[in-house]
Amino acid sequence: MKIKWTTKRTLITVALLVGVLWLYAMGSEKRAEEGKDGGTSSNGSQCRVEAVVDGLNVRSAPTVAPNNVVGEMNRGDQSDADKTVEQGFRKLAEDRWVSAEFVRAVSGDC
Repeated sequence: MKIKWTTKRTLITVALLVGVLWLYAMGSEKRAEEGKDGGTSSNGSQCRVEAVVDGLNVRSAPTVAPNNVVGEMNRGDQSDADKTVEQGFRKLAEDRWVSAEFVRAVSGDC
C-alpha cells in the first residue's frame, strides 16, 4: 500500500509526532521531579529502613497522639521509606510515619 503524502497528511503526522514527544518529555520531567522529592512510588530515590526496637508505632502523621497509630514494626522489620523527615519522624509512605530515632537505613539514599 502506497500513501500519497499531501501537505495536509504531512502536517498531521508532524503534529502527532510533536505531541507524542511532548508527552514523553513531560513524563520524564515528572519522574525526575519525583526522584528529587523522594516520591512514594518504587523508584531509585527511596531508601529502605529497619526497625531497631520492638513495638515501633507506625503513625498516620508525624506527631505523637493516641489516635494516630495505624500499625507496628518489630526489631528487624524493614520498609521502604521516603527521604522526608519531619519533627523527628521519617515518612514511610502516605499517612505512614515512624520515629526516625528507632529506624536505621539499610539501603538507598536516606
